[in-house]
Amino acid sequence: MKYKAGFILLIMAVLVVSGCESKNENTSHTDSDKHIVIDDASVLQDDEKVMKMYRDYNEQMLKDFDIDFRIVTTRSEEDINTFANQAFAQLQSESRSKSGKALLLVVNPTQDKVRLEVSMALEPVYTDAYVSYVERKGMIPYLRDNKIADGVYMMTELARDRAYEARLGKEFMPPMESRSIGGGAKTKAYIGRVDVDAKKGAGVEAMGGASPKAVLQRYISDVLKKHNTNPELDIYTDTTKAFFRKWTVTEINQDHEVHNLAPCMQEMTILYDSRDSHAVLAVKPYEENRKCAPYFFKKEQGKWKLDIVSMAQVLRFNQNMQFHLDKSKRLEGEAIYYAFAFDGYYFDGNGYPHKYKKEDKEWKKYRWKYTCNGYYHPGDKKDDMHCWIKYTLPGGPADVRLGLGGGDKIYGFGEAGDRKMGVSIDALIDYLNSVPSGEVATVVLEHYYLNGKETYDFDAVLMPNVEIRHEIRQGIAP
Repeated sequence: MKYKAGFILLIMAVLVVSGCESKNENTSHTDSDKHIVIDDASVLQDDEKVMKMYRDYNEQMLKDFDIDFRIVTTRSEEDINTFANQAFAQLQSESRSKSGKALLLVVNPTQDKVRLEVSMALEPVYTDAYVSYVERKGMIPYLRDNKIADGVYMMTELARDRAYEARLGKEFMPPMESRSIGGGAKTKAYIGRVDVDAKKGAGVEAMGGASPKAVLQRYISDVLKKHNTNPELDIYTDTTKAFFRKWTVTEINQDHEVHNLAPCMQEMTILYDSRDSHAVLAVKPYEENRKCAPYFFKKEQGKWKLDIVSMAQVLRFNQNMQFHLDKSKRLEGEAIYYAFAFDGYYFDGNGYPHKYKKEDKEWKKYRWKYTCNGYYHPGDKKDDMHCWIKYTLPGGPADVRLGLGGGDKIYGFGEAGDRKMGVSIDALIDYLNSVPSGEVATVVLEHYYLNGKETYDFDAVLMPNVEIRHEIRQGIAP
Protein backbone atom coordinates (compact mmCIF):
# COMPACT_ATOMS: atom_id res chain seq x y z
CA MET A 1 0.00 0.00 0.00
CA LYS A 2 1.35 3.43 -0.90
CA TYR A 3 1.02 6.00 1.85
CA LYS A 4 3.33 8.47 0.21
CA ALA A 5 1.20 11.26 0.69
CA GLY A 6 -4.18 10.23 -0.96
CA PHE A 7 -6.53 7.85 -4.12
CA ILE A 8 -8.71 7.48 -4.89
CA LEU A 9 -12.29 7.62 -4.56
CA LEU A 10 -11.59 9.35 -7.82
CA ILE A 11 -9.42 6.57 -9.15
CA MET A 12 -8.09 4.32 -6.40
CA ALA A 13 -7.85 4.32 -2.66
CA VAL A 14 -4.14 5.09 -2.62
CA LEU A 15 -4.63 8.71 -3.66
CA VAL A 16 -7.08 9.43 -0.88
CA VAL A 17 -4.98 7.56 1.65
CA SER A 18 -2.11 9.80 0.65
CA GLY A 19 -4.04 13.00 1.27
CA CYS A 20 -2.35 13.99 4.54
CA GLU A 21 -1.12 17.57 4.58
CA SER A 22 1.85 19.12 6.23
CA LYS A 23 -0.02 22.14 7.59
CA ASN A 24 -3.27 22.58 9.49
CA GLU A 25 -3.64 18.80 9.64
CA ASN A 26 -1.68 18.06 12.77
CA THR A 27 -3.83 16.73 15.57
CA SER A 28 -2.43 16.29 19.05
CA HIS A 29 -3.67 13.04 20.50
CA THR A 30 -4.20 12.60 24.21
CA ASP A 31 -4.00 9.47 26.36
CA SER A 32 -7.76 8.96 25.94
CA ASP A 33 -7.50 8.29 22.22
CA LYS A 34 -4.45 6.02 22.09
CA HIS A 35 -6.70 3.03 21.41
CA ILE A 36 -8.44 4.37 18.31
CA VAL A 37 -6.47 1.79 16.33
CA ILE A 38 -5.37 -1.39 18.07
CA ASP A 39 -3.39 -3.53 15.66
CA ASP A 40 -2.81 -6.64 17.75
CA ALA A 41 -2.76 -8.78 14.59
CA SER A 42 0.02 -6.61 13.11
CA VAL A 43 -1.68 -6.24 9.73
CA LEU A 44 -1.95 -2.44 9.43
CA GLN A 45 1.79 -1.85 9.06
CA ASP A 46 4.08 -1.01 11.92
CA ASP A 47 4.37 2.61 10.86
CA GLU A 48 3.52 5.47 13.18
CA LYS A 49 2.84 7.78 10.24
CA VAL A 50 0.21 5.37 8.92
CA MET A 51 -1.33 4.91 12.36
CA LYS A 52 -1.47 8.68 12.81
CA MET A 53 -3.35 8.91 9.53
CA TYR A 54 -6.04 6.57 10.84
CA ARG A 55 -6.24 8.47 14.12
CA ASP A 56 -6.56 11.81 12.34
CA TYR A 57 -9.34 10.47 10.14
CA ASN A 58 -11.28 9.19 13.13
CA GLU A 59 -10.65 12.48 14.91
CA GLN A 60 -12.43 14.24 12.06
CA MET A 61 -15.45 11.95 12.40
CA LEU A 62 -15.62 12.77 16.09
CA LYS A 63 -15.33 16.49 15.44
CA ASP A 64 -17.82 16.66 12.57
CA PHE A 65 -20.39 14.04 13.64
CA ASP A 66 -19.61 13.08 17.25
CA ILE A 67 -18.92 9.54 15.99
CA ASP A 68 -16.27 7.52 17.83
CA PHE A 69 -14.96 5.02 15.27
CA ARG A 70 -12.41 2.49 16.52
CA ILE A 71 -10.50 -0.26 14.73
CA VAL A 72 -9.26 -3.49 16.28
CA THR A 73 -7.35 -6.29 14.61
CA THR A 74 -6.91 -9.51 16.51
CA ARG A 75 -5.85 -13.13 16.16
CA SER A 76 -7.93 -14.21 19.13
CA GLU A 77 -9.49 -17.70 18.95
CA GLU A 78 -12.54 -16.37 20.78
CA ASP A 79 -15.72 -16.18 18.71
CA ILE A 80 -15.61 -12.87 16.89
CA ASN A 81 -19.16 -12.00 17.99
CA THR A 82 -18.24 -12.39 21.64
CA PHE A 83 -14.92 -10.62 21.18
CA ALA A 84 -16.52 -7.71 19.33
CA ASN A 85 -19.33 -7.35 21.86
CA GLN A 86 -16.86 -7.18 24.73
CA ALA A 87 -14.59 -4.75 22.88
CA PHE A 88 -17.58 -2.60 21.97
CA ALA A 89 -18.77 -2.51 25.58
CA GLN A 90 -15.32 -1.30 26.59
CA LEU A 91 -15.42 1.28 23.83
CA GLN A 92 -18.77 2.56 25.03
CA SER A 93 -17.50 2.88 28.59
CA GLU A 94 -14.62 5.10 27.48
CA SER A 95 -16.27 6.60 24.42
CA ARG A 96 -15.32 10.08 23.31
CA SER A 97 -18.77 10.57 21.79
CA LYS A 98 -21.15 12.70 23.81
CA SER A 99 -24.23 11.23 22.14
CA GLY A 100 -23.50 7.51 22.18
CA LYS A 101 -22.52 7.33 18.51
CA ALA A 102 -19.93 4.61 18.10
CA LEU A 103 -18.59 2.25 15.44
CA LEU A 104 -16.15 -0.60 15.94
CA LEU A 105 -14.53 -2.53 13.11
CA VAL A 106 -13.00 -5.87 14.14
CA VAL A 107 -10.74 -7.80 11.77
CA ASN A 108 -9.60 -11.32 12.67
CA PRO A 109 -7.23 -12.72 10.01
CA THR A 110 -6.91 -16.03 11.85
CA GLN A 111 -10.65 -16.66 11.70
CA ASP A 112 -10.91 -14.92 8.32
CA LYS A 113 -13.79 -12.79 9.59
CA VAL A 114 -14.71 -9.13 9.97
CA ARG A 115 -17.44 -7.53 12.04
CA LEU A 116 -18.75 -4.00 12.21
CA GLU A 117 -20.44 -3.06 15.46
CA VAL A 118 -22.91 -0.17 15.29
CA SER A 119 -24.31 1.63 18.32
CA MET A 120 -28.06 2.00 18.63
CA ALA A 121 -27.81 5.74 18.04
CA LEU A 122 -26.30 5.11 14.59
CA GLU A 123 -28.47 2.21 13.38
CA PRO A 124 -30.74 4.53 11.30
CA VAL A 125 -27.63 5.75 9.44
CA TYR A 126 -25.50 2.60 9.20
CA THR A 127 -28.28 0.24 8.19
CA ASP A 128 -28.08 -3.46 7.38
CA ALA A 129 -28.09 -2.60 3.69
CA TYR A 130 -25.19 -0.19 4.16
CA VAL A 131 -23.10 -2.69 6.12
CA SER A 132 -23.75 -5.40 3.55
CA TYR A 133 -22.79 -3.13 0.67
CA VAL A 134 -19.58 -1.67 2.07
CA GLU A 135 -18.29 -4.93 3.49
CA ARG A 136 -18.83 -6.92 0.29
CA LYS A 137 -18.16 -4.23 -2.30
CA GLY A 138 -15.82 -1.91 -0.44
CA MET A 139 -13.69 -3.94 1.96
CA ILE A 140 -13.66 -7.60 0.88
CA PRO A 141 -11.99 -6.93 -2.53
CA TYR A 142 -8.95 -5.52 -0.70
CA LEU A 143 -8.86 -8.37 1.78
CA ARG A 144 -8.91 -10.87 -1.07
CA ASP A 145 -5.73 -9.23 -2.36
CA ASN A 146 -4.17 -9.37 1.12
CA LYS A 147 -4.36 -5.58 1.38
CA ILE A 148 -5.91 -5.46 4.82
CA ALA A 149 -4.73 -1.93 5.59
CA ASP A 150 -6.31 -0.68 2.36
CA GLY A 151 -9.57 -2.43 3.19
CA VAL A 152 -9.70 -1.01 6.69
CA TYR A 153 -8.99 2.48 5.42
CA MET A 154 -11.70 2.13 2.79
CA MET A 155 -14.21 1.26 5.52
CA THR A 156 -13.17 4.38 7.42
CA GLU A 157 -13.57 6.52 4.29
CA LEU A 158 -16.96 5.05 3.41
CA ALA A 159 -18.25 5.43 6.96
CA ARG A 160 -17.34 9.11 6.84
CA ASP A 161 -19.01 9.55 3.44
CA ARG A 162 -22.19 7.94 4.76
CA ALA A 163 -22.21 10.36 7.71
CA TYR A 164 -22.07 13.32 5.32
CA GLU A 165 -24.91 11.87 3.24
CA ALA A 166 -27.02 11.36 6.35
CA ARG A 167 -26.41 14.97 7.38
CA LEU A 168 -27.86 16.01 4.01
CA GLY A 169 -30.92 13.85 4.65
CA LYS A 170 -30.00 11.18 2.11
CA GLU A 171 -31.09 7.62 2.74
CA PHE A 172 -28.74 4.82 1.77
CA MET A 173 -29.93 3.00 -1.33
CA PRO A 174 -27.36 0.40 -2.37
CA PRO A 175 -26.85 0.19 -6.16
CA MET A 176 -27.13 -3.60 -5.95
CA GLU A 177 -29.20 -6.37 -4.41
CA SER A 178 -28.09 -6.36 -0.79
CA ARG A 179 -28.21 -9.26 1.60
CA SER A 180 -29.10 -8.13 5.09
CA ILE A 181 -26.29 -9.24 7.36
CA GLY A 182 -27.02 -6.80 10.17
CA GLY A 183 -25.13 -3.75 11.36
CA GLY A 184 -23.58 -5.83 14.10
CA ALA A 185 -23.06 -9.03 12.19
CA LYS A 186 -19.94 -10.88 11.15
CA THR A 187 -19.06 -11.74 7.58
CA LYS A 188 -16.51 -13.86 5.80
CA ALA A 189 -13.36 -11.86 4.98
CA TYR A 190 -11.86 -14.05 2.21
CA ILE A 191 -8.40 -12.81 3.14
CA GLY A 192 -5.92 -13.82 0.47
CA ARG A 193 -8.53 -15.69 -1.59
CA VAL A 194 -8.21 -14.27 -5.07
CA ASP A 195 -11.42 -13.41 -6.88
CA VAL A 196 -11.08 -14.92 -10.38
CA ASP A 197 -13.62 -12.38 -11.69
CA ALA A 198 -11.84 -9.35 -10.26
CA LYS A 199 -9.94 -8.39 -13.43
CA LYS A 200 -12.54 -8.85 -16.12
CA GLY A 201 -14.35 -6.65 -18.58
CA ALA A 202 -14.82 -5.98 -22.28
CA GLY A 203 -11.97 -4.42 -24.21
CA VAL A 204 -12.06 -0.67 -24.85
CA GLU A 205 -10.08 0.38 -27.90
CA ALA A 206 -8.33 3.73 -28.22
CA MET A 207 -9.56 5.39 -31.39
CA GLY A 208 -7.14 7.14 -33.72
CA GLY A 209 -7.83 10.86 -33.78
CA ALA A 210 -9.91 10.79 -30.57
CA SER A 211 -9.22 13.75 -28.30
CA PRO A 212 -8.28 13.29 -24.63
CA LYS A 213 -11.80 14.41 -23.66
CA ALA A 214 -13.32 11.76 -25.94
CA VAL A 215 -11.07 9.16 -24.29
CA LEU A 216 -12.18 10.27 -20.84
CA GLN A 217 -15.84 10.07 -21.89
CA ARG A 218 -15.29 6.47 -23.04
CA TYR A 219 -13.52 5.74 -19.77
CA ILE A 220 -16.62 6.91 -17.90
CA SER A 221 -19.17 5.11 -20.08
CA ASP A 222 -17.34 1.86 -20.89
CA VAL A 223 -15.17 1.40 -17.81
CA LEU A 224 -16.48 3.14 -14.71
CA LYS A 225 -20.22 2.85 -15.25
CA LYS A 226 -19.93 -0.77 -16.43
CA HIS A 227 -17.61 -1.68 -13.53
CA ASN A 228 -15.02 -2.84 -16.03
CA THR A 229 -11.84 -3.85 -14.16
CA ASN A 230 -9.92 -5.26 -17.12
CA PRO A 231 -6.35 -3.89 -16.77
CA GLU A 232 -5.48 -4.47 -20.43
CA LEU A 233 -7.67 -1.75 -21.92
CA ASP A 234 -6.23 -0.01 -24.96
CA ILE A 235 -7.19 3.42 -23.58
CA TYR A 236 -4.56 2.93 -20.83
CA THR A 237 -0.85 3.68 -21.24
CA ASP A 238 1.44 0.66 -20.94
CA THR A 239 2.51 1.66 -17.44
CA THR A 240 -1.13 2.10 -16.41
CA LYS A 241 -1.92 -1.43 -17.61
CA ALA A 242 0.90 -2.78 -15.45
CA PHE A 243 -0.37 -0.74 -12.51
CA PHE A 244 -3.93 -2.05 -12.72
CA ARG A 245 -2.74 -5.66 -13.03
CA LYS A 246 -1.60 -5.34 -9.42
CA TRP A 247 -3.97 -2.74 -8.00
CA THR A 248 -7.34 -3.44 -6.40
CA VAL A 249 -10.26 -1.59 -7.99
CA THR A 250 -13.73 -1.90 -6.51
CA GLU A 251 -17.16 -0.99 -7.77
CA ILE A 252 -17.37 1.60 -5.03
CA ASN A 253 -14.13 3.21 -6.28
CA GLN A 254 -15.60 3.43 -9.77
CA ASP A 255 -19.01 4.72 -8.63
CA HIS A 256 -17.33 7.48 -6.63
CA GLU A 257 -15.17 8.46 -9.57
CA VAL A 258 -18.24 8.85 -11.77
CA HIS A 259 -19.88 10.92 -9.03
CA ASN A 260 -16.86 13.23 -8.76
CA LEU A 261 -16.28 13.54 -12.49
CA ALA A 262 -19.87 14.32 -13.49
CA PRO A 263 -19.96 18.00 -12.39
CA CYS A 264 -16.52 18.65 -13.93
CA MET A 265 -16.78 17.19 -17.42
CA GLN A 266 -18.54 20.12 -19.10
CA GLU A 267 -16.01 22.65 -17.79
CA MET A 268 -12.87 20.64 -18.65
CA THR A 269 -10.52 22.11 -21.22
CA ILE A 270 -7.66 20.33 -22.99
CA LEU A 271 -4.14 21.60 -22.40
CA TYR A 272 -1.51 20.28 -24.83
CA ASP A 273 2.25 20.40 -24.39
CA SER A 274 4.47 21.91 -27.07
CA ARG A 275 5.39 18.52 -28.56
CA ASP A 276 1.81 17.19 -28.71
CA SER A 277 2.94 14.16 -26.71
CA HIS A 278 1.23 14.89 -23.39
CA ALA A 279 -2.06 16.53 -22.49
CA VAL A 280 -4.03 17.46 -19.39
CA LEU A 281 -7.79 17.79 -18.99
CA ALA A 282 -8.33 20.46 -16.37
CA VAL A 283 -10.86 22.89 -14.94
CA LYS A 284 -9.27 26.28 -14.38
CA PRO A 285 -8.68 28.33 -12.36
CA TYR A 286 -7.46 25.51 -10.15
CA GLU A 287 -7.92 27.31 -6.84
CA GLU A 288 -11.63 27.73 -7.55
CA ASN A 289 -12.15 24.16 -8.81
CA ARG A 290 -10.20 21.98 -6.42
CA LYS A 291 -12.78 19.20 -6.51
CA CYS A 292 -12.17 18.80 -10.26
CA ALA A 293 -8.93 16.87 -10.46
CA PRO A 294 -6.85 17.14 -13.65
CA TYR A 295 -6.55 14.00 -15.80
CA PHE A 296 -3.28 13.14 -17.55
CA PHE A 297 -2.90 11.72 -21.06
CA LYS A 298 0.07 10.47 -23.04
CA LYS A 299 0.19 9.75 -26.74
CA GLU A 300 1.24 6.16 -27.43
CA GLN A 301 1.07 4.49 -30.84
CA GLY A 302 -0.33 7.77 -32.11
CA LYS A 303 -3.36 7.63 -29.77
CA TRP A 304 -4.21 9.53 -26.60
CA LYS A 305 -4.28 7.25 -23.57
CA LEU A 306 -4.94 7.69 -19.85
CA ASP A 307 -1.79 7.96 -17.74
CA ILE A 308 -3.18 6.90 -14.37
CA VAL A 309 0.30 6.06 -13.06
CA SER A 310 1.52 9.66 -13.30
CA MET A 311 -1.72 10.84 -11.73
CA ALA A 312 -1.20 8.46 -8.81
CA GLN A 313 2.35 9.70 -8.42
CA VAL A 314 1.48 13.40 -8.44
CA LEU A 315 -2.10 13.95 -7.27
CA ARG A 316 -3.14 13.93 -3.64
CA PHE A 317 -6.57 14.57 -2.12
CA ASN A 318 -7.61 15.96 1.22
CA GLN A 319 -10.57 14.59 3.16
CA ASN A 320 -12.93 16.90 1.26
CA MET A 321 -11.71 15.43 -2.06
CA GLN A 322 -9.87 18.61 -3.04
CA PHE A 323 -6.78 17.87 -5.08
CA HIS A 324 -3.27 19.10 -4.48
CA LEU A 325 0.14 17.95 -5.69
CA ASP A 326 2.95 16.01 -4.07
CA LYS A 327 5.74 18.55 -4.46
CA SER A 328 8.41 15.91 -3.93
CA LYS A 329 7.07 13.68 -6.72
CA ARG A 330 5.57 16.01 -9.30
CA LEU A 331 8.77 16.39 -11.34
CA GLU A 332 9.96 12.79 -11.22
CA GLY A 333 9.97 10.50 -14.24
CA GLU A 334 7.11 10.88 -16.69
CA ALA A 335 5.38 13.38 -14.41
CA ILE A 336 7.66 16.24 -15.47
CA TYR A 337 5.91 16.26 -18.84
CA TYR A 338 2.67 17.41 -17.18
CA ALA A 339 4.14 20.36 -15.24
CA PHE A 340 3.34 22.69 -18.15
CA ALA A 341 -0.34 22.52 -17.19
CA PHE A 342 0.45 24.49 -14.03
CA ASP A 343 2.32 27.38 -15.64
CA GLY A 344 1.26 30.60 -13.94
CA TYR A 345 0.47 28.79 -10.67
CA TYR A 346 2.68 28.53 -7.62
CA PHE A 347 2.29 25.83 -4.95
CA ASP A 348 1.81 26.48 -1.27
CA GLY A 349 3.38 24.32 1.45
CA ASN A 350 0.77 21.59 0.95
CA GLY A 351 1.02 21.58 -2.83
CA TYR A 352 -2.21 23.46 -3.59
CA PRO A 353 -1.89 25.54 -6.78
CA HIS A 354 -2.59 29.27 -6.61
CA LYS A 355 -2.72 31.71 -9.51
CA TYR A 356 0.11 34.22 -9.51
CA LYS A 357 -1.53 37.53 -10.40
CA LYS A 358 1.27 40.08 -10.12
CA GLU A 359 1.96 41.80 -13.43
CA ASP A 360 5.58 42.68 -14.14
CA LYS A 361 6.60 43.52 -17.71
CA GLU A 362 10.25 43.15 -16.77
CA TRP A 363 9.84 39.38 -16.42
CA LYS A 364 8.52 38.91 -19.94
CA LYS A 365 12.01 39.03 -21.39
CA TYR A 366 13.28 36.22 -19.14
CA ARG A 367 12.43 32.81 -20.52
CA TRP A 368 12.74 30.75 -17.31
CA LYS A 369 11.97 33.70 -14.99
CA TYR A 370 14.60 33.55 -12.27
CA THR A 371 17.50 35.68 -11.01
CA CYS A 372 20.87 34.75 -9.52
CA ASN A 373 23.13 36.09 -6.84
CA GLY A 374 26.77 35.13 -7.21
CA TYR A 375 29.02 32.90 -5.11
CA TYR A 376 32.57 31.58 -5.49
CA HIS A 377 34.44 28.42 -4.65
CA PRO A 378 37.93 28.78 -3.19
CA GLY A 379 40.34 29.64 -5.98
CA ASP A 380 37.65 30.84 -8.39
CA LYS A 381 38.35 33.77 -10.66
CA LYS A 382 35.98 36.70 -11.13
CA ASP A 383 34.63 35.20 -14.33
CA ASP A 384 33.78 31.97 -12.48
CA MET A 385 30.92 33.47 -10.44
CA HIS A 386 28.31 30.74 -9.89
CA CYS A 387 24.53 31.01 -9.56
CA TRP A 388 22.89 31.13 -6.17
CA ILE A 389 19.16 31.43 -6.97
CA LYS A 390 17.96 34.76 -5.63
CA TYR A 391 14.37 34.59 -6.78
CA THR A 392 12.06 32.56 -8.97
CA LEU A 393 8.86 34.15 -10.21
CA PRO A 394 5.94 32.27 -8.58
CA GLY A 395 4.24 30.31 -11.32
CA GLY A 396 7.16 30.81 -13.71
CA PRO A 397 8.95 27.92 -15.47
CA ALA A 398 11.95 27.91 -13.11
CA ASP A 399 9.52 27.53 -10.21
CA VAL A 400 6.92 25.22 -11.76
CA ARG A 401 8.91 23.19 -14.28
CA LEU A 402 12.27 22.92 -12.52
CA GLY A 403 11.19 23.41 -8.93
CA LEU A 404 13.94 25.93 -8.24
CA GLY A 405 13.71 28.24 -5.24
CA GLY A 406 15.58 30.97 -3.45
CA GLY A 407 18.78 29.70 -1.84
CA ASP A 408 19.46 26.91 -4.35
CA LYS A 409 23.08 26.75 -5.45
CA ILE A 410 23.55 25.60 -9.03
CA TYR A 411 26.58 23.33 -9.50
CA GLY A 412 26.08 22.01 -13.00
CA PHE A 413 23.77 21.25 -15.88
CA GLY A 414 23.21 18.81 -18.71
CA GLU A 415 22.58 15.10 -19.09
CA ALA A 416 24.92 12.61 -17.44
CA GLY A 417 26.90 11.93 -20.60
CA ASP A 418 27.42 15.62 -21.34
CA ARG A 419 27.27 17.18 -17.91
CA LYS A 420 29.23 20.30 -16.98
CA MET A 421 30.02 21.09 -13.35
CA GLY A 422 31.24 24.23 -11.60
CA VAL A 423 29.38 26.33 -14.14
CA SER A 424 29.22 30.11 -14.11
CA ILE A 425 26.06 32.22 -14.07
CA ASP A 426 26.52 33.10 -17.72
CA ALA A 427 26.99 29.45 -18.70
CA LEU A 428 23.82 28.47 -16.81
CA ILE A 429 21.81 31.22 -18.50
CA ASP A 430 23.11 30.20 -21.92
CA TYR A 431 22.34 26.53 -21.27
CA LEU A 432 18.76 27.04 -20.09
CA ASN A 433 18.03 29.40 -22.95
CA SER A 434 19.43 26.88 -25.43
CA VAL A 435 17.17 23.96 -24.47
CA PRO A 436 14.49 23.65 -27.17
CA SER A 437 10.88 24.11 -26.10
CA GLY A 438 9.44 20.80 -24.93
CA GLU A 439 12.85 19.21 -24.27
CA VAL A 440 14.29 18.23 -20.91
CA ALA A 441 16.55 20.64 -19.03
CA THR A 442 18.71 19.21 -16.25
CA VAL A 443 20.45 21.07 -13.42
CA VAL A 444 22.54 19.84 -10.50
CA LEU A 445 21.94 21.86 -7.36
CA GLU A 446 22.25 22.15 -3.63
CA HIS A 447 18.86 22.53 -1.97
CA TYR A 448 18.03 23.35 1.63
CA TYR A 449 15.44 21.70 3.87
CA LEU A 450 14.59 23.29 7.20
CA ASN A 451 13.49 21.05 10.08
CA GLY A 452 12.54 18.32 7.66
CA LYS A 453 10.34 20.60 5.56
CA GLU A 454 11.19 22.09 2.20
CA THR A 455 11.92 25.78 2.36
CA TYR A 456 12.71 28.49 -0.13
CA ASP A 457 13.92 30.87 2.56
CA PHE A 458 17.13 32.46 1.30
CA ASP A 459 18.35 32.77 4.89
CA ALA A 460 17.85 29.07 5.64
CA VAL A 461 21.61 28.49 5.52
CA LEU A 462 21.99 30.71 8.57
CA MET A 463 19.47 28.78 10.64
CA PRO A 464 19.93 25.62 12.74
CA ASN A 465 18.59 22.15 11.88
CA VAL A 466 19.04 22.66 8.16
CA GLU A 467 19.43 19.62 5.95
CA ILE A 468 21.36 20.12 2.71
CA ARG A 469 20.63 17.87 -0.27
CA HIS A 470 22.42 17.64 -3.58
CA GLU A 471 19.88 16.88 -6.26
CA ILE A 472 19.46 16.52 -9.99
CA ARG A 473 16.38 18.42 -11.12
CA GLN A 474 14.74 18.03 -14.50
CA GLY A 475 12.07 20.13 -16.16
CA ILE A 476 10.59 20.66 -19.58
CA ALA A 477 11.71 23.86 -21.30
CA PRO A 478 8.96 26.41 -22.04
